[in-house]
Amino acid sequence: MRTILTTLLLVFLISMTAYSQKEKFREPDYEKIQSLVNHEDSDFYYPRLFQKYQNNDTTLQHKHYRMLYYGYLFQPEYTPSQSTPYSDSLREIYQQDTLTKADFSKIIEFEQQVLRTDPFSLRDLNTLAYAYAQNNQKQKTTRLDYKINLLIETILSSGDGLKEESAWHVTEPSHERDILNVLGFQAASEESLRSEGFDYIRVKKNKYGIEGFYFNVKKLLKNQGEK
Repeated sequence: MRTILTTLLLVFLISMTAYSQKEKFREPDYEKIQSLVNHEDSDFYYPRLFQKYQNNDTTLQHKHYRMLYYGYLFQPEYTPSQSTPYSDSLREIYQQDTLTKADFSKIIEFEQQVLRTDPFSLRDLNTLAYAYAQNNQKQKTTRLDYKINLLIETILSSGDGLKEESAWHVTEPSHERDILNVLGFQAASEESLRSEGFDYIRVKKNKYGIEGFYFNVKKLLKNQGEK
């Protein structure tokens, strides 16, 4: 088993189509989010909210995840796409043809460390959930599936990705391809086209006739420049 997960396994296209019929897509109001997550009297005060997120609290809803995901941009520890010393160790395990329960226990240990510094990594969250499932830790798997679901819903609720005006807002470049994989699309190349705060990724021929998707990275780039 040379690769455990190179794409997300869960496809949410049907569920998000239903979501779009009930709710209108809306861009994140970054100014409002920043104010709410930094105010100690707010229900969305980030330290308290983030602690619940880290505890895999399933009482958190879409409104909380919207503050968590986009509010992370305003936290001092926010650093998109940072590498960790555990990546090489994980890669060595993934290259094995067969994985044992002990291997999955190591994956769990390493992924937990990775998520300390990159708590919204969809790939690492999904890999951790998969490892829990292989070790028959059903409750932990269910809680992580809930978390992954809400994170994906949060991104998809920010637009439809079909044009710049309705681009999906992401806080990490890696989330762009993760979202495409979730929806069952394949990138046509390894590169994305970037201009004026937007990434555009062309996708391979599909039954919907969609040529590519737009991602809004303006806030990501602005925050990178300020650090």
